[in-house]
Amino acid sequence: MKVAVIGAGIVGVATAYELALRGAGVTLIEAHEGVGLGTSFANGGQISACEVAPWAGPEIPGLILRWLGRDDAPFRLRPKMDPDQWRWLLRFLMRCRASARRERIPPNLELALLTRARMAAYEADFRAAGRRFAFDRRDKGILRIFRERHALREAAAESETMARLGIEQQVLTPAQCVELEPALASALQRGEIAGGLHSPSDASGDAHLFSKALAAAAAARGVTVLTGAAVAEIIVRGGRACGVATAQGPVEADAVVVAAGAGTAALLKPLGLRSWIYPVKGYSVTVPAPEGNAPEVSITDEARKIVISRLGDRLRAAGQAEVAGYDLTLEPARANAVLDGLLGLLPQAAPRAGAAEFWCGLRPMTPDGSPVIGRLEPFPNLFINSGHGTLGWTLGAGSGAALADLVCDSAPQLSLSPFSISRF
Repeated sequence: MKVAVIGAGIVGVATAYELALRGAGVTLIEAHEGVGLGTSFANGGQISACEVAPWAGPEIPGLILRWLGRDDAPFRLRPKMDPDQWRWLLRFLMRCRASARRERIPPNLELALLTRARMAAYEADFRAAGRRFAFDRRDKGILRIFRERHALREAAAESETMARLGIEQQVLTPAQCVELEPALASALQRGEIAGGLHSPSDASGDAHLFSKALAAAAAARGVTVLTGAAVAEIIVRGGRACGVATAQGPVEADAVVVAAGAGTAALLKPLGLRSWIYPVKGYSVTVPAPEGNAPEVSITDEARKIVISRLGDRLRAAGQAEVAGYDLTLEPARANAVLDGLLGLLPQAAPRAGAAEFWCGLRPMTPDGSPVIGRLEPFPNLFINSGHGTLGWTLGAGSGAALADLVCDSAPQLSLSPFSISRF
């Protein structure tokens, strides 16, 4: 079987690798000049099963109203004359219920746990091949810190659901947070930590380096990797997908997988298909790690709405969410808000802030916070693996394995029905 996979971010690369493991002939097609250069390039670095709950929740409408007009608002809405944006927003607001959020936690978590298993298998594959799987991974867990006790109580209550599903989280006092991560000492002294939740089984790492390493391993297994090959259209004949037209010419295939992130909707629209995926812009900043007191544990600062991960000798902070279409303009005010959040929590990073590298990208989000994975009816050999939002790093490898099982008629490792596009 010949399979064309569109998109070489985390999800597309994992899908291509998993298909190759099952004996498929795969062509991985990427518009950028390399793999992992889109949304996967400079994300927050967290592989976070503890944070698979959707963004949509009962508190969100009020926060949106409170932040209206602020350039540095953690969540910003910029309405456009775009019916797709309004349809997405309406569905998103309809999901802003506690029951809707709870509904999505079990399937997302099951996919996150499959990702853990598959990443461990990749490590074993690399060792067997005599190669090192290097992507600045740290297995120090994720620490969520809270400035308000009521926010900690609410998160602790949600963590009980996670515990029943297999994710351990420990409620920590302010002093225990600093004992776990001494880099937070100044935040404790300023009275900014009311407590924390630590998920010791979670991890962090550089998604871009992971994508490059896994793509190279996929190529060693026979996958053809085409970069600089933007896809113009999916070619359909007789009710079946038979390939794709790219900037480097056509690619024939027996099956096509769309893992194109924020570009998914544009590829599916000419086929009369709606993906229910819309871009949400996020920002990150990367600075040299301070010597001696850089954090070892990946941190989520719930008050500042940022995540921070140590990636080798670098610190990466990420945050912001802007529903504003496909514009990739890097706005200094929003980028600096992330840097300010980083320096506010970890002032020891300030001496090296002059070397900060700013980035923004488009997270491919669905209204309900779960990706779309499965077959795209009425085309029996057209598949989708997209819409992971902020969870591409957390769900990517599991998504690739689950979809590869479907494409190759292998025994399924989990049910894909919760991720079907038909749920919309």
